[in-house]
Amino acid sequence: MTYPRNVMRPSQEWRILKVLQTPAPENVQLCPACPHPGKNLPEDWHDAPQAKHWLYALFVAINANFRLKRRDVSKDKVDPSLGDGWAYFVKHKDYKTYVKEHTSAVQEKSTCASHNAVNMADTKSNHGLATTGVGTINCARHNMKRGNGVGDLQKGERYVNMDYLFFSTLRGISLDVLNISYDIACQWHKKLWVCMDSLPSVMHLNHPNMAITFFIPKFHLPAHIMECQTRFSWNLIPGVGRTDGEAPECGWANINPVTLSTKEMGPGARWDTLDDHFGDWNWKKVVQVGSMMLHKVEEALPECRACQEDLRELELVIILEKPSFLAEWKIQLEEWEQD
Repeated sequence: MTYPRNVMRPSQEWRILKVLQTPAPENVQLCPACPHPGKNLPEDWHDAPQAKHWLYALFVAINANFRLKRRDVSKDKVDPSLGDGWAYFVKHKDYKTYVKEHTSAVQEKSTCASHNAVNMADTKSNHGLATTGVGTINCARHNMKRGNGVGDLQKGERYVNMDYLFFSTLRGISLDVLNISYDIACQWHKKLWVCMDSLPSVMHLNHPNMAITFFIPKFHLPAHIMECQTRFSWNLIPGVGRTDGEAPECGWANINPVTLSTKEMGPGARWDTLDDHFGDWNWKKVVQVGSMMLHKVEEALPECRACQEDLRELELVIILEKPSFLAEWKIQLEEWEQD
């Protein structure tokens, strides 16, 4: 469904006026369950022992949606955003300038499986389109859009776009542990820090002093070669629980119905409309997070007790049959996990 111009313009102005009623930092609904130093972490979180650092880890997930297209109608000067860079989309001029400067960069082919997201990123047709989709950076555990972590794609899912969005949303981060989920993480992470050097210094991460781990979402992992299935598995790394890394996929069903309207809009109206919808999605997640966490705890506790009992029974059998084996096995396991 499309709307006449005399309805679209007032609706865009109404949205931005609602945004202006709140202080600027509140334009983005932050995930209350993710770590935010100075807001929801203890003052001495940075001094926690190494074995407890997983408690203060940030989980992010990267993904793209090619249904959120926009036809090549209107221009930025004719239809600008009224809240450029205020919420979930990046600041458009800076983003477009960076992408344009690096548009000649050749996308390195995947050495893993034949992933279209990598190998066909430069060949995706954009005939008649100004935007072929959007790239996003989400909270990987609670499925919320991150501020300044959404941007338009001009062709396919090119590294130059996704790199900018990734470092944009993590600007100023002061956490020590970062877990990153991306369905092409095996290829994307190889030259990530080289690519970071081409970005403004304010977007750089102090990565040598951070524990950064790359993962492939669980549903996507079987499509990768065996080396990837062991190196990037959520099941084999301590401190990540039962995270699946597929959070962004679950959110697309909510936003896809608006594509029939936004694909016909000018750039500014579309950006502001999607920002509004992403904010609505985040707000609903915020007000539901308490009941959601309670439900998960109620499910997890009985299963935890059952697993502990199974483990005790297994250990008892081992001790009775070969007393020294259990102690040796635990030492080997701890050494393997520390490597």
